[in-house]
Amino acid sequence: MPKPYLEWIDEKQNNKRVEIVDRICMGRTCKGIDPQKRVLLQFPLVSRDHAEINFTGGYLQITDTSRNGTWVNDVRMAAGSTKMLSDGDTIRIGYSILRVVYPKVDADTISSQSYTEMTMVSAVEQVVTNLVADLRGFSAYSQDHDSADVYSMINKIFKRFSAIIEDFKGTVKDYAGDSVIAFWEHQFEEPARQSELACQAAIQQLQSFAEIRAELSGKYMDVENLQMGWGVTTGPVTLSHFGSRTADLAMVGDSINLASRLSGMANKNIAESILICAQTADLISDRMILKDLGMHPIQGRRGREHIFAISVV
Repeated sequence: MPKPYLEWIDEKQNNKRVEIVDRICMGRTCKGIDPQKRVLLQFPLVSRDHAEINFTGGYLQITDTSRNGTWVNDVRMAAGSTKMLSDGDTIRIGYSILRVVYPKVDADTISSQSYTEMTMVSAVEQVVTNLVADLRGFSAYSQDHDSADVYSMINKIFKRFSAIIEDFKGTVKDYAGDSVIAFWEHQFEEPARQSELACQAAIQQLQSFAEIRAELSGKYMDVENLQMGWGVTTGPVTLSHFGSRTADLAMVGDSINLASRLSGMANKNIAESILICAQTADLISDRMILKDLGMHPIQGRRGREHIFAISVV
């Protein structure tokens, strides 16, 4: 049976290739792994065991095990997540780009290299577009309903929303109580396009939420009373980790806080479902229809913010 393989150009500009028989470890050391089942990338931002590819049943899956992130087709994987791979997909680890070739067979082995002791855990500031979708009335709903029903209901919403984020090439950052938090990085793509994708994801989630409520209305009482608000912002954040938990990607920055505040105001203080900041509006003003809502005070913040809403047809 034909086997897939990875091909890339190493730091010495040599063409490299390794066959994926069953498992490949990618990282700076991959200590204890057979040399023919590892890809060593000598760069400080690469974790010692950065990511793993498994080939079973004719399917390829990559799992991120890093501190500094793994990108598939220029979209960052959620920390610790697993994703299917196909022929032609690209994997970015540090500054290295590896291409998946499947089902051709042409394998080389990677010679053993010495490893260094420490991984440099980067705290990198970059511009992103944030999306926060906030479920309204969840606390009161939880008080009046069985926990199993609450879990089933919110799991259905989060699962659908996560699929939409992935469809629009975003990364799910977290599920914080009754909120879904996602982001789109600007470093590999045109900023305006990334912001547009985030706003399109918010629109799709809004439309999907109406469908979900209709689907669940016959099964769960009062679900039709739930509301949601969306906040979309653009600005610099620092991506890193707190403590030693590699699965927890930390995002620190004013723009992510503002997205959370806007999501809390949407469909509540302001009668619009999707609120966006001025920076996002500047990027997408020629791509989407916007409503200028003027300057508004934001709870917990000094001064006022210029807020826009996305017109949803």
